Amino acid sequence: MKKLILYFSFFICVQSQAQNGDMVFNDTILHTIYIETNLPDWIGTLDYDYAQNAADPLLYPEIYRECNVTFDGTTYNNCGFREKGNASNYFTHYGKKKPFKISFDEFVNQELDGLDKINLSNFTNDPSLMHDALCYKLMRDAGIPASRTSFAKLYVNNEYVGLYLIIENVDKTFLKFQYGSANNDGNLYKTDRGVSVFLNWLGPDKGLYKDQGLKLNTNESADDWSKLISFIDLLNNYQGSDIKEQIENNFDVHTYIKILAIEKAVRSWDSYWGGGNNFYMYEHPDGKIRWIPWDMNETFQDLKVISGTSFFDGYLIPANQFDERPLLKRIFEVPEWKEEYLYYSCELIKTNFTMEHLGPFLVDKHALIDEAYKTDVYKYNSYLEFKNSLTEYNLDEVSISGSAYVLRLNYPGIFPFIQSQREWVVKQQEGWDKECSIEDNSIYNLFVYPNPTDDYININNESSGFEYAQFQIYNSTGKLYRQTRFDVMSGSSYKLDLTGIPQGFYMILKISADGRIGRAKVVIK
Repeated sequence: MKKLILYFSFFICVQSQAQNGDMVFNDTILHTIYIETNLPDWIGTLDYDYAQNAADPLLYPEIYRECNVTFDGTTYNNCGFREKGNASNYFTHYGKKKPFKISFDEFVNQELDGLDKINLSNFTNDPSLMHDALCYKLMRDAGIPASRTSFAKLYVNNEYVGLYLIIENVDKTFLKFQYGSANNDGNLYKTDRGVSVFLNWLGPDKGLYKDQGLKLNTNESADDWSKLISFIDLLNNYQGSDIKEQIENNFDVHTYIKILAIEKAVRSWDSYWGGGNNFYMYEHPDGKIRWIPWDMNETFQDLKVISGTSFFDGYLIPANQFDERPLLKRIFEVPEWKEEYLYYSCELIKTNFTMEHLGPFLVDKHALIDEAYKTDVYKYNSYLEFKNSLTEYNLDEVSISGSAYVLRLNYPGIFPFIQSQREWVVKQQEGWDKECSIEDNSIYNLFVYPNPTDDYININNESSGFEYAQFQIYNSTGKLYRQTRFDVMSGSSYKLDLTGIPQGFYMILKISADGRIGRAKVVIK
């Protein structure tokens, strides 16, 4: 009997540790969301609401339109939904596949799996559909508080609107999970749509920071900005010799250093070090401000500005932005913090930012959403671009409304991008006299057997445990005779089918997705 009691006590303890949203953010399955609304022209109404708010947010605050939501078969009545986003909304101007936010507690007291709200991202500027999910995974794997994600098919009034990424909302529920129930009642600030917030000193008036584009998302009635303004004053104006200790007492600098290293590795240009946007700052009750990353779709890109003035920086330490971004300037003025940043940047490309760590995740998620994206009539990129996005590049040219900028967005294949960025970090580290090396076997010899052979050949797999590659077979004159598609090569060895290839001498090339090339000479008898 005692054993039974202990068992149930243990079971209850384990159950109590389940996190709000575990069901919603189960990313091993493809979720289904049905929205039902009585609006005759639901997309026209939401478009109008969004446009009014964008034009004058004080006169036209964000509003939710009433709807019923069915999530994986369970219906929640009296919910609300609205459009969200900035570029992700503008670039889908002619379709129904806008980014949305769903509020379950807008009109009645209810939750979805313990969550008040969820965000639905529409994969703008992301032919792989992986940018957000992959970046948030990298953040979480590094121990950084960051949103969870999962994929879902969205229907509105029984029309399939398309495939979406569900992104965890950064709110008091998020803060409670990350910092504990006693530590989720501090001020939470967020950058608004399309603004540039560099944390420059604007004076003691909170209204100036609001006008610049910072929003207070919690404790709005108290409207106390004194802690944040004091921190901005510290960054910009403090001249004491104990500046390092002062910043550490007021800001979780070590977590931010990790965030910055990851953002540079994935080229997150639409962030603080880039455009001065897409981040949260949380005033933890312990007195330290926490940085929370947000909106990671503008990543894994080779971005070129072909009109206007560029504000992008191609260096690991973004030195030309120090004067405009006081947080970066303060961090890299402290030798220990600069060393910490360089150390973590090197560790990142040896551990989490590798094909071995990210490859299986990417292949698995691509397989999960393949059919749902294929049948998505409102998709931003083509199905072929999605299929090729892990290994091949896609090119867009986009004009930004209301500005002189035209952006040429080159999306390298995710796998070769990972490898090229790892090599870039190594080169950048050398510029700071740091030794940071990764295994270099860009051209190597394959071990194949039997050889000579007839209708197949076995090829040893590498010890990494993950290979995503294609094979090219060339005849003795150097002509490409056969080429396979990219696929996962699993196990200690794999069999390459040579059926139908005439007798003779051939060169087999194994083209890995990260750009490495294996080769072997084979005799087919």
